[in-house]
Amino acid sequence: MGIPFSHEVDYYSNIDNILTNVGAQKIDLIGMAYIYGNPVFYSGKDGYEQVIKENNYLLKAAQKYPHRIRPFYGIDPLRDYAAEEIQRCLDLSANAGIKFHFNTSQIFLTDQEHSNKVKSIFNLVAANKRPVLLHYDNSDYLFGAPDVNILVDSILHDLPAIHITFAHFGAAGPFSDKTKKVLDAFINHFQKNNIPQRHTLQFDISAVALDKDSDGIPPLEDHEYLELKGYIEKLGIERIIFGTDYPLYTGNEYLDVLRNKLKLDDDELEIILNH
Repeated sequence: MGIPFSHEVDYYSNIDNILTNVGAQKIDLIGMAYIYGNPVFYSGKDGYEQVIKENNYLLKAAQKYPHRIRPFYGIDPLRDYAAEEIQRCLDLSANAGIKFHFNTSQIFLTDQEHSNKVKSIFNLVAANKRPVLLHYDNSDYLFGAPDVNILVDSILHDLPAIHITFAHFGAAGPFSDKTKKVLDAFINHFQKNNIPQRHTLQFDISAVALDKDSDGIPPLEDHEYLELKGYIEKLGIERIIFGTDYPLYTGNEYLDVLRNKLKLDDDELEIILNH
């Protein structure tokens, strides 16, 4: 499809290589079939067929080590086939979740039509009692508090219990002004008890505490690590989970970053690792 990646194909497509490289006993394996819903990347008329093939490939990889791998199927919630494909994937896997990528799918919750579709799709996932992994940032320069407020007030308010993990602390990584705006909005809602307690909202720290150049993005400076540590304390360590944004980091490499750069202690790391 012409999409550039930072590593060779086997880093992404060979499950044995992935497990060896990551070094974890259990992983969430994230699919990217939502790419086929974006005409910038794929203009063919068989988009849904390609989505099915990609999600089936993910399933096959996960089935090789069913006790070690939880698959997250990638689906564009704006596509007409979204509900059908979600139900098909969840029926195939007893432990599967769904991955949404609001940037690739260009989802704007400030658009009422988008908001309504997302709410309907989230209802479907919640009804099946499955988790959502959400790349929330749509890369619009206005993305931030308004999007968080719509999610909380218009989508989560009436939704059945759902477990949502926000990739990269709700932004796109690394820790930035946009990350702060998103976290400030969530922290405000948590403090005011605006989010129904039946929901579980967590934030993965993958690609947030960046300590090396990544596709031209510079590493964090010492004062930024200190500020990030403060946000972790405000958000609550119990709401944070571990992620590496593989192949950006292996598990042990990123643990070292969290321990040595972010100064998380063993007790804090234990909580993050066991969510």
